[in-house]
Amino acid sequence: MSPLSPTERPKLSARARLQADKVTGRPILLYPEGVLVLNATGEAIVDLCRGDLTLEEIISQLAAKYQAPADAIARDVVAYLDRLRAVNLLETSTAHG
Repeated sequence: MSPLSPTERPKLSARARLQADKVTGRPILLYPEGVLVLNATGEAIVDLCRGDLTLEEIISQLAAKYQAPADAIARDVVAYLDRLRAVNLLETSTAHG
């Protein structure tokens, strides 16, 4: 698996769905093999993975939301997305233009 490029556009896989747990109300990522319970940060990251934002834009938006330097959170965001890609819950496309 090649490293994510800042210009790639991460998108949640068609086989995964972000929703609230019916019992607890916590954010979960449903997929055919199971469920992943997300914390608030995980939900914020996954919520931005719609395919319309580049990785760089996602990091920038999260940095603004959490009032943190983009370079300080970039490694964690990329690592999180890489874990989702490793289990086929995230797809990427190359930015246009």
